Amino acid sequence: MKHVYKQSTSADCTCLMFIVNTAEMLLLISIATVLLSVSAQHNLTPFGKASQSSQYFYGRPVNAINPPISNTFDNDYCSHTNLEKTAAWWMFQISFGTAYITDITIYYRENFARRMDGFKLYVTNTSTIPPAGYLCYEDPDPGLPNITQTIPCNQLGQYVIYFDNKGSQENETRYDGPVVELCYVAINGCPKSFWGNKCDKGCSENCVGRHCQPRNGSCVIGCNTKHCLNDICDKQTAVCTDGCKERRTGNYCSKYNIASEGLVSQTPSGSQPANLANDGYKISCSKTKGITVIFQVDLQKESIVTGVHITFGESTTREGIHTIYASNTSTSWKSGTILYKETSLPSEINLHAVFRYLTYESSVESFFSELEVCEIGIVGCPPSYYGPVCNQSCSKTCNGPCDLDTGKCIFGCLNGWRGDKCEQACKAGTYGKDCLATCSTNCLNQQCYGVTGECFEGCNDGWQGFDCSQRCPTGQFGKNCSMLCKGCVSGMCDPSNGLCNITTACNPGYINGKYCDTTCADGFYGRNCQQVCSPLCLHQPCERRKGECIGGCVHGLQGFNCTQVSANKENIASPVMTQVGLFTGGFLFGALTASLVCYIVTKKRQERNKQGNENTTPGTQSREQQHYEDVRMENVSTYEELTKDSMSNEYDQINTAYVNH
Repeated sequence: MKHVYKQSTSADCTCLMFIVNTAEMLLLISIATVLLSVSAQHNLTPFGKASQSSQYFYGRPVNAINPPISNTFDNDYCSHTNLEKTAAWWMFQISFGTAYITDITIYYRENFARRMDGFKLYVTNTSTIPPAGYLCYEDPDPGLPNITQTIPCNQLGQYVIYFDNKGSQENETRYDGPVVELCYVAINGCPKSFWGNKCDKGCSENCVGRHCQPRNGSCVIGCNTKHCLNDICDKQTAVCTDGCKERRTGNYCSKYNIASEGLVSQTPSGSQPANLANDGYKISCSKTKGITVIFQVDLQKESIVTGVHITFGESTTREGIHTIYASNTSTSWKSGTILYKETSLPSEINLHAVFRYLTYESSVESFFSELEVCEIGIVGCPPSYYGPVCNQSCSKTCNGPCDLDTGKCIFGCLNGWRGDKCEQACKAGTYGKDCLATCSTNCLNQQCYGVTGECFEGCNDGWQGFDCSQRCPTGQFGKNCSMLCKGCVSGMCDPSNGLCNITTACNPGYINGKYCDTTCADGFYGRNCQQVCSPLCLHQPCERRKGECIGGCVHGLQGFNCTQVSANKENIASPVMTQVGLFTGGFLFGALTASLVCYIVTKKRQERNKQGNENTTPGTQSREQQHYEDVRMENVSTYEELTKDSMSNEYDQINTAYVNH
């Protein structure tokens, strides 16, 4: 402010000071009002860059978008172009692209309204000069413009251009070419598809191009009727006035309505059926009346719900308390969650809950209560789906439904999976819920199925079970416990490698060793295989532990090791004995025939060489036969005694070794 000083009395000084202070106060109030006005809207100038046709000294184009907010001229605070011959311009480009510009406020250089005379203001999508976009304002003739003014535009664009091609008449003899001297410019609006004082609200998806007014969110171009019932929507608000198509809900029919597939009921039954409330038509309404009125929606499955939209009819009783419950049972909804409880009728409720039944209940003081529900929408998705219209599938490995916006498995993963969307299988060596369990160390290569922990490559030696957690039972060892500790004393051995618990002796039928895994060779049996099978066994070898002739005895003998003469020598116990008898008889017959021939030949030779020999008497033959029988029985008796003693000593020694071990 310019001050004028002159000589005066004290009263004059006091009056002058009052006038000056008052003027300064008014200026401060004016500046504060401007600041508040600008801050109440969203100024876009911090989000872009300025340029101009030329620069005079320090009058840079950026000066016009930096404080102070004033008309006071200074080359450091205001933009300034040279005197141009054809046109002068100043331009601002929005960095993030297209914005909806509501208005532009201009502070021109004080006392130079003549240089502002005839200017034009454009909002365009190109930087073409001269401008080819939308003309927001053109200064009219006659008269000079105000150096501070706010110009409404309400236009989409990326560039704001101040343009002057008129010039100014400085005096009667001087005419200057066009020049720009802007001290401050505020460009108010919001980025495309946003609105609100802070531009933090999204324009309706139902607005064409998602273009809406920054002040109130109303559609700029009009509304999209694609999902509106009867293809009708309010061109300003984009609201689908008659209802929604295709299982949708919300003012703009932009959300999936799981109530459209639910079962609705009302108590009492009413004059109009309950299913008119979820048919998508706002013009068809369910209607009932009674002392206690209840309306319920059964979603048929527990579902994630993020919102409820209700359109009530005009006849609905508005007095009293209106309550909405969420529950998982149809009868005990009062023990569920209260979603809404107010004296006014709800129209839109935002929430985040998981439930199956939605129940509305009114409580009024009058005798009767009326309820008319024209449409009810429950925002959510069927199980296993997510997205704005539930057209994306949740991961099949989610443990329940997923987040409706992101698809994250909010209830965790099925066993064997991990990650936000449960799309990562457990790493090798882990399994179970969130892959926190570790595969058994007894798994072969420590590998197991991520879901159950089953060792899919089998177990280490000495272990069994689906997860290799069971030690081999006593007497078994090796892979899958399929080997038996047969040769070890008492059948006890190491379950992993089969090493006998007693390594100094083995069970009869096995050669002594640490593993007792070598059986007796054919023809041997007993402890350490030191006993010989009976030569009287019909078939060799004998049983390797005790020496029993398991294939039977030669003809005429019986018993454990064929040392007993059969009581009935003519009796043949089996076809095998018959075959043995035939074979033996044939053999003996041949031997007898050969002996007879040899005997005859020998006899003739003796007759020639020695005359007068006496024939053998019957008494002599009888003595020879008796001698043969005595010798044969003596051999059998001796074998029995040897076998008996051997077996007795063998078991005595094994028992002694086991006890002393």
